[in-house]
Amino acid sequence: MVDSAAVQGLLEGKRFLVVDENAELAALVADAAARFGAETIVCANGREALGAVASGRADAALLSLPLADVRGSEVLRALGAAGVPVVAVSGVYRGPRAAEEVRRLGAREFFEKPFPVEEVVRAMGRLVGIRLPRPGALRDEVTGSIPLMGAAPEVDAVEALLHPALDADLPAPLHTPAPILALAAPLPETHAPRAPRVPDPPPPRMGDLAKITVPRLLVALHQAQATGALTVVRGPVKKILCVERGVPVYSASNVGTERFGSICVRRGVVTAERLEALRLEAPQARTGELLVERGLLAPAQRAEIIAGQIKLLLWSMFEWREGSYELQLARPPEPRVALALPMGDLILEGMLRASTLPVLKAELPPDVNLAPSPDPAFELYALGLRPKEAHLLSLADGTKSVRDLVALSEMPERDALAFLQACRVMRVLDEVDRVLASTRRMGFM
Repeated sequence: MVDSAAVQGLLEGKRFLVVDENAELAALVADAAARFGAETIVCANGREALGAVASGRADAALLSLPLADVRGSEVLRALGAAGVPVVAVSGVYRGPRAAEEVRRLGAREFFEKPFPVEEVVRAMGRLVGIRLPRPGALRDEVTGSIPLMGAAPEVDAVEALLHPALDADLPAPLHTPAPILALAAPLPETHAPRAPRVPDPPPPRMGDLAKITVPRLLVALHQAQATGALTVVRGPVKKILCVERGVPVYSASNVGTERFGSICVRRGVVTAERLEALRLEAPQARTGELLVERGLLAPAQRAEIIAGQIKLLLWSMFEWREGSYELQLARPPEPRVALALPMGDLILEGMLRASTLPVLKAELPPDVNLAPSPDPAFELYALGLRPKEAHLLSLADGTKSVRDLVALSEMPERDALAFLQACRVMRVLDEVDRVLASTRRMGFM
């Protein structure tokens, strides 16, 4: 294992250009590079990238293709003329032939989306002649900048509606993902990593929930295949989600009803009095470990409750529009519990469970037309779609407004709007100008 302090300066003095319209994804790349000491300039489109190349120095670049405003080949030529080596990434161009063509146009390396953010930064390091340690080689921990302490806030109205959902049976997904190891230990309270040295305004590694929603942050974590933590704070409430390779593995909250012990009491695993007595007997033991050791909880049931805890915590934040967030890349601590929680299903199911009709109507105008995205964050095969959802998705071809799609849907209005908004958030559907029926876009079906 390599101590993280020993590698913090490996990219000191290097400046990376990151070109991606997805600001949250670009922020995760910038954060990963900053952990090794690199500066990062983030550009949201091709014109900004061309301006950055013309006006300043860059040692290497990450370029997301295609670009909405400029041909990718034009930016690749400009970067090549300036002597800037490029790592290209894309959710549209896939397969060996696409990789070969992108390299022919000037990119040195190529990754398909979603990509492992740490591997992409390692590739950029190679372009500047610096060998960075592989993911997993660092001795590091997921951290929280604000301790989970103080009195437990009461759960709010939306969260109260979600509590029964923890015990409800969820429809089985159409696929069976391989389990991953979730955290069974609390998040350590250590100092946050040092901030990256960015000459321009920093990318939104931390920011305001009034400008971005929690589901969109989750999409960025998935696309970057990130390992780290999302910390969200609203007033006295703090919640943390830990992900590994873009998949949720652990959650923590200072809301009393969202804690593991409280959930076990609600589920009838143990009484509140017995749980308190057990904690007095072994004050240093983890609640889950203690219940398993005493034969009150089977290991499989423990994993199922942890999965439900993660869902409850995430879904309770889906409609938060006040508060702040912070994204941190770091290695998760041990030990772990096997879980299978695909991010796409979590977002889709959460939008269907947690969304309210007034918010949906405000954020998904009825006159907006929707069509298949050329660069989806989630492929359809990765989502456990029900028949009515698949039918509604097949109608979204650019010729119909949201109002039309809801009218044609076989689902209640709130459910139809929640599904369409989830598809927008996951970049499965894009907002488009109205398409005439005679020029019908290619659809999903």
